[in-house]
Amino acid sequence: MQVNKVNTTIPKNINKTNNTNINNNNKGVSFKGLGPIDSISLGVANLIENGGLAVSFTLQDMLGTNLPRPIMGLRRNARENHGEKNFNFALKEMVREFLTGPSMFIIPGLSLFASKKVFGQTMGIPAKFTKAFGDIHAAKPLNGAGRALSKEEFYKNTFAEMIRNAKSEAKPSEETMQQAKTFAHKLISGFSKTAGTTRREQKRIGKEVLDKLNEEFVHITKSHAKDVVHTDLTLASVSPTTAAPFKKTVTHMMAYANDIVTGASKNGVANIKEYIKKSVNNKVIGRTALNVAMYSAVLTFLHIIPKLYNKAEGKDNSGLKGLMTEETLHDETLNKPQTDNKQEKSKVSFGSAEKIVNAITHSKLAQTFEYDGPNVSFPLLVGIMAGGILLPRTLQAKDKYDREEILRRDLVTCAVMCYGEKALRKGFSKYSENKSGFVVATKPQGFKDKSTLAKLYNYVRPIKGVQILPTDRVRSVYTDIGSYKNGIGGFCEFISGQGGNLAKVFGFQERSAQIVDGLLKENGHTLATADNKTITSVLTKAKDSDAVRELVGLFHKQKTETIKNPNLLQKLFNITTKKIDNPWVKNTRTMNARFTAFSVLLLVPLFLGFGLPFINERLTKKRINEENLSKAINGSNNISGSDNNIFKKNYKENAVFADMNKFLK
Repeated sequence: MQVNKVNTTIPKNINKTNNTNINNNNKGVSFKGLGPIDSISLGVANLIENGGLAVSFTLQDMLGTNLPRPIMGLRRNARENHGEKNFNFALKEMVREFLTGPSMFIIPGLSLFASKKVFGQTMGIPAKFTKAFGDIHAAKPLNGAGRALSKEEFYKNTFAEMIRNAKSEAKPSEETMQQAKTFAHKLISGFSKTAGTTRREQKRIGKEVLDKLNEEFVHITKSHAKDVVHTDLTLASVSPTTAAPFKKTVTHMMAYANDIVTGASKNGVANIKEYIKKSVNNKVIGRTALNVAMYSAVLTFLHIIPKLYNKAEGKDNSGLKGLMTEETLHDETLNKPQTDNKQEKSKVSFGSAEKIVNAITHSKLAQTFEYDGPNVSFPLLVGIMAGGILLPRTLQAKDKYDREEILRRDLVTCAVMCYGEKALRKGFSKYSENKSGFVVATKPQGFKDKSTLAKLYNYVRPIKGVQILPTDRVRSVYTDIGSYKNGIGGFCEFISGQGGNLAKVFGFQERSAQIVDGLLKENGHTLATADNKTITSVLTKAKDSDAVRELVGLFHKQKTETIKNPNLLQKLFNITTKKIDNPWVKNTRTMNARFTAFSVLLLVPLFLGFGLPFINERLTKKRINEENLSKAINGSNNISGSDNNIFKKNYKENAVFADMNKFLK
């Protein structure tokens, strides 16, 4: 039986009384492959996903400020300077931008690297994870033979907690303990293959091991999740405060084991529990002190940067070159705000190490200051931008014009970096979901019942609210769909609950469209006219049929194929295999990647790098001209002849002040 693609057969009329999300258009959007553009987009999206905020911010900073702003600086006031390049202003822009963004992540990155080398790998993971792993370790420090736990045995106990929480068990069942034992064995045996290999090979093997374990963990989570619509199936938890992606949790667990599990095995059996407790306390306190030190170091360096770029620029504000004479420029400088050097001294009394550790791991303030590698939390990023960028730059501005430009430029830049880029991507996701029917972003519970303003707020919120699906979560949704708790019905429940369109999702691939259309026709419906509720009901009813089993098989997991004829780039990076996603995963990842690349590589750089400097230049000129004109109108004698000629020339060319030209003559 041959049916048409659903994307071209969705009818215009919709039954508004049903809870459906079928698009009104007869013709859905066509997401055809764009070849190299898609490859570049996926590369950028993967880079941002793997590197987190540090990579995303650095890309936007490099493309949106570091490179274009010095270029714009060269042409600052070009007309007033008879076409001469403004090298001083360009140098100021270059020093400021190339020092600011990178230092926010290089300083903590180098600090963490050095700390891990000196004090152990546990210094590289958040304190709450160290405390959680320590609690699991201390609960059962010895094995059945009365010896200190090996890494594999510790992994088994920790995996048991992850799986128990995924299944919502009060305590680990026999099945859970067996699954945990299998996970631990696969982790140990998998990483043992890296011995004696190159660093690149070690990373490749390690990634494959974690990817396979992640698939198995997601399968368990998917088959036990009580709420498949709003549960992130990729998250693992070893304590109430440590929900994080499974692969990240396992990486942290291995770092803990390399330090404390290994150290405990070298101590006498009688001292192991005390050793674990003492080691965990020391690591948590040390890690917290490191967080504060890294934050302080970043702020200190950011406060120094204005001194450096002001010195590079020279004594005067080069942004005003050509707009007024040197004499007037000196007279126009503003008094700097006085700073209070008095510091209040306070003494902090500390109790026992145990109390400090408990306070740290349960404190929202401590978690706010927690670095995750070189990445920072969103509140910490806002704090750095306010206290490390806006404040010192404003206080050290050369004059009132410089201060206005700083506030205008940096307030907007910080807002775009923190909110704008993410909101832009989420807006694109809304467009693609409406057109394609795919779920590419998740909404919080009760989203559809919120007011328009509340929905808009959820799109603007950078951390919570609407969230773009990362790659691992895309794969958790669109692969192995038969392992949902309710089989394929669970998959339908997720797509419907998140506002997707099942007709378009199943109609995306020809064979799946044929299967679903055939099942619907047996029940008096067609894929072209059925709503989400009808499709879910029919597929759930037939979930044990051969047709549905074939349908589920189409949503296969990622496959790996050997590259027979690698190209030059693949040879250079030693790429011997390629990953093949099923059509639904590939389409979702491509849509998200295009919007990520479009926002980060094009829209944000154009606005921050070229738009803002242009706006600043024009508004500063306008203010100076208005001030000069006001003085002339009031008969002021404070304007030198040279400056008078300058503002005359500017205003004769400005249509807004054309009616004042007679007066100026």
